[in-house]
Amino acid sequence: MPILQAPIRILGCGSPLMGDDGVGLKVIEALKKTELDELDGLDIADAGVCGLDLLNLFDGASKVIIVDAVLTGNRKGSVHRIEGRDLIEGTEPHTLVSVHDLTITDVLRIGEQVQTLPEIVVIGIEIGELATEISRDISPEVLGAVDETIKLIRKEVSSLF
Repeated sequence: MPILQAPIRILGCGSPLMGDDGVGLKVIEALKKTELDELDGLDIADAGVCGLDLLNLFDGASKVIIVDAVLTGNRKGSVHRIEGRDLIEGTEPHTLVSVHDLTITDVLRIGEQVQTLPEIVVIGIEIGELATEISRDISPEVLGAVDETIKLIRKEVSSLF
């Protein structure tokens, strides 16, 4: 498939059992209820807790938008748009700390060594702190970021459709 016809993938990362960490999955759930889910050439998927398996989901894509919970020290519920290239090269002014075993930065740096990466954009939603107990509840501040995240995703894909 030529790169111009390759799909754009939106991947939500997180654990639905770790409170605010599940926000990436909530964004995917909400996106699947919009007209974006019907667009040919746009894939919307739950990527679970990411890890190196995330690299398999990059195959055949022209652009990948990753949505995940992050810890950056900013206001809980704030939304960050970060170029994947900036994470790989270490030029991002603040360090993203994923709540998973491997950070997205780790996965991208490994991926760059073993495959050709598509254009990557990370949309991180600040969760403020790690969950210490199993919970399906997402705090109101973090849940409130879902709409802003969807607007940002629409902006990312609008020029391509």
